[in-house]
Amino acid sequence: MHHQDESWTHVHDIALVFLALAYSADAHLSDEEVDTISASLHRWKPNATEQEIHEIVMEAASVFFESDAEKEVVLSVRTLGEALNVEQRRQVLEDVMRVAEADGVLLNAEQNLLSVLAGAWDIKATKDRLIEESSARMENDPEWSLMHDTALMYIIMGHSTDGDLTEAEIQAMIGRLGEWEPDLEEDQLRAILRTALHYYGQGPEREDIRDSVLSIKEALSRSQRLIILDDLITIARSDGEISDKEKDVLENLSAAWHIDIRIAY
Repeated sequence: MHHQDESWTHVHDIALVFLALAYSADAHLSDEEVDTISASLHRWKPNATEQEIHEIVMEAASVFFESDAEKEVVLSVRTLGEALNVEQRRQVLEDVMRVAEADGVLLNAEQNLLSVLAGAWDIKATKDRLIEESSARMENDPEWSLMHDTALMYIIMGHSTDGDLTEAEIQAMIGRLGEWEPDLEEDQLRAILRTALHYYGQGPEREDIRDSVLSIKEALSRSQRLIILDDLITIARSDGEISDKEKDVLENLSAAWHIDIRIAY
């Protein structure tokens, strides 16, 4: 079963989002999480039997584990964003939060997915409220946000192309980050950059980098993605001419973010 099957419903989309959150955060599905997923789905299909709900969960799990999970989850997020009204999107996010809290811990990866969903569905205030009201224990590491994803893109542009990160590039990154969050002080912006640098220094896998690219694509509008590309061009130019490797990074990101234009260097 997949999204093209006539039997696939919006409840399957919701189940797939639940599974992505519950499994992707720690590569494990606890009994509490499975029970919470089933209970939350009853809200969206109240007349379904336990067996019918179980079948929906299993069908969504089959797509998640046997298909291109990332592509399928993105499609479900986009489909729900288009099909549901704002109040329904808020309700789904509240259910997602219940799944995330089911084991008593709100992991950084779960917080990040909540941020992605809130951004994609234009309900950031709801996510902020849910985080503030949560009784779950927050993971101690700093929350990884879209600002961290953006900072990571800046670092990749500034460092991976020539193996060096100059002071000019660092200042350019801080300046550009400040334009996204003008209320943050410079030391707060530097803290975001340090966290992203620490993560980059650990040698993230290709899939991890792709997750950040995907987060930006899903959470930001096309015009905002264009601004990030412009940020990256500014960073690439901050230490001189744009290299061929830097051009490759820019072209790959523009393709991944579905910006079908030729960037003037």
